[in-house]
Amino acid sequence: MLKKILSKTSGIYFMCVISISIASLIPIISRATDTLTAIFILPVVLAVMCIISYGAGRTEKLLERYVRGDGIISDRIFCILAVILLILQINFAFIQDFVPKNDLSYICTGAENMVRGKALYDGIPEIHGHYFSVYPNNHMIFTLIYILYRIEYILTGDIRNIFPTIINIVSLDVSYIIMYRISRSTDTPERSLMCAVRGLLLTPFITYTAFFYTDSLAMPYVTGAIYFYLRYIDKYRLSDIMICGILTAIGYKFKGSVGLIIPAIILDMLVNRRRNGVKVITLTITVFAVICMIISKITCGVINIDSAELERYKFPLIHWVMMSLHGRGGYCGEDFRYTLSFVGYGNKINADMLRMTEKLSEMGVTGFLMHLSEKTAYTWRDGTYMTGYYNKYRFLESNIFYIIVSALHFRMLYRISRKYITGKFNISEITLIILSMFLLVWETRCRYLVSFFPLLILI
Repeated sequence: MLKKILSKTSGIYFMCVISISIASLIPIISRATDTLTAIFILPVVLAVMCIISYGAGRTEKLLERYVRGDGIISDRIFCILAVILLILQINFAFIQDFVPKNDLSYICTGAENMVRGKALYDGIPEIHGHYFSVYPNNHMIFTLIYILYRIEYILTGDIRNIFPTIINIVSLDVSYIIMYRISRSTDTPERSLMCAVRGLLLTPFITYTAFFYTDSLAMPYVTGAIYFYLRYIDKYRLSDIMICGILTAIGYKFKGSVGLIIPAIILDMLVNRRRNGVKVITLTITVFAVICMIISKITCGVINIDSAELERYKFPLIHWVMMSLHGRGGYCGEDFRYTLSFVGYGNKINADMLRMTEKLSEMGVTGFLMHLSEKTAYTWRDGTYMTGYYNKYRFLESNIFYIIVSALHFRMLYRISRKYITGKFNISEITLIILSMFLLVWETRCRYLVSFFPLLILI
């Protein structure tokens, strides 16, 4: 009974996500014209998207007829698709001059400074003079990039972001392969093949090739953790659940939202009444906590930050909840400077709690609901996952690319909502709905979905 309620509620939620996201396209279209014209243009755009979606559906049917349950054919075609993906990724990495920006630029600058024997914060804006103490969540990616830069510098005498891009491509491709393996273990060969095709058509596996940030680097740990959890519930081997906990911990140190796999496992154990629930939950959390502590110790040692410095500058988790109440829920420089102005972890918590209370009071119930609606649209409407912002390639900013990808994106969201409504509520579906709820209260943007992109395709 509980499973049905949760499943149908999740399906209705994603139908609302689709409605809110489509309605929010009106102001985007109105940038090129007036609002009234945009309202008339929107049905035309939606009609084109429906035609594209219909074409995708017909292609799926043709592939299903060709495969006809033959796993060997499916695997062979997948191998061809994987090679095509790699070729596209290599080409995509070469056709653009990728330059790290925002947080990634600070991380890369700091890592390069250490390799070249300079001061850690040399060349980083003054306001971020304690960046690695403020954001310990970026210690893992800093450590990885520092190691890759050091190897690159020793071998070539220069730093050109070649090694981080290679590792990023490996991360994306490993995720793609594991995604297919998960589908092959849980679904028919033809549907698994369609899963692989959708993975190519919906583009993050390609467009995030050069953007070697936490989103793509955390992706293989998400898919890997889900894969080993599914292996556990199939064979009930504790070694699988331990590997799941280890992968979740590593992914969490890259991207905090990966830690949501832990509550997803707990909920799956309860809702689907898995055996040895208490034992599995305890073991997973223990392994996760131990690995996180080990990684934190190592990465803090690499950057040479002690506990006193972290206590003085580290931002509390409540900061991202407070900041998410601004505008559409993304980053807010004013809120960053506000939290930064307080010294000490406890003082930052008290200040952010006060500011959050003030924001909620100013919004009122109606304002808060409108804010959640805007935040939902900001998270889910962009099927390109902001690739036009992070990549220097003109086609990614074109209307043609946006319309095609949006059509496939909304088709995917509709498929997800339909799966929920029909009663499917296993680990992938549970992880996604927990992520959705998390991004309603946390700082958000569509890029934060990329780490979980294979799960979107799997559902």
